[in-house]
Amino acid sequence: MMAVEKGADVTTTSLFAQKLRAWRGSAGQHGRMTQEALAERLGVSVDAIGKYERSVSFIRGDLEHRLVERLGWSRDDVLACREDWSALRQGDGRGQYAILDQTALDRVFDGSLRAAIKAGLAVADAEFGDLPADFAPDPDRFVPLYEATTGQWAMALKHDEIVAQWSLPFLLPEDEIRFRNRTFLEDTLSVDRLRRPIFPGQYFGYCPALVVRSGHEGVAPLLMSSFVASLEALARRDVILSAIGTISISAGGAQLCRDLGMTFLGNHARFEDFGVWVLEGGEIAASLFGRRSAVLRRRYGAAFEV
Repeated sequence: MMAVEKGADVTTTSLFAQKLRAWRGSAGQHGRMTQEALAERLGVSVDAIGKYERSVSFIRGDLEHRLVERLGWSRDDVLACREDWSALRQGDGRGQYAILDQTALDRVFDGSLRAAIKAGLAVADAEFGDLPADFAPDPDRFVPLYEATTGQWAMALKHDEIVAQWSLPFLLPEDEIRFRNRTFLEDTLSVDRLRRPIFPGQYFGYCPALVVRSGHEGVAPLLMSSFVASLEALARRDVILSAIGTISISAGGAQLCRDLGMTFLGNHARFEDFGVWVLEGGEIAASLFGRRSAVLRRRYGAAFEV
């Protein structure tokens, strides 16, 4: 393990710590693995696991391969964690991004989830500009949605300000039909029109928000890792996405959809400047998400026999 030098100030959670905690939180026999069990699997001490998860140290270089072989992480994930750790120690800014967790929620928003959600919606509103009311990030509509789908969204901060976010609620079958017909409108989203991933099965995921503030493109690896970790946690419960859908509202959004390997279904029936995109469940194993995660490759490969 590479310990932080005495006196070093680590105030930001490392990507490695976030990913390791997320993995342990969904990998145990009953939904959460203990630090002792994880230490045994990686062949390190329990004290080392505690330091990893507190962002005090990073796994020793000659043991990195165990993250791939024993935890199923991709080599890209390990590389991203290593680069983030190096940036964090050097203080060059990239390592100052962090996913909103309970500690940050308590510090920045006085423990108020509602305040954090409203701040995230304000970022989306500022980045997207004027949108039709059908797609505007209206707090009255989206705050209850976020509160009801904890674990299906994430926000990233830098210097205690939200700079990026994603969300992925699950639609009812009739709303999936509207989406595929290119007539779905976000103002129809409500808590009583969501599917809850309580039981194993297949669900249609709709992404109403993937926001990165201008000038903060460096947060992308962390945002991607948090999204993949969420899909992994669902997959370990045998909750599989039949597809992921989204609607692009800009040229940049459309390019991102292409980069993710999504299929263009056509322009929205009411808003011809908006594009409707989908990534089918059978394509996830070979997608960028699958390439980042052995868990997703295995689970989605088996679910769709690919």
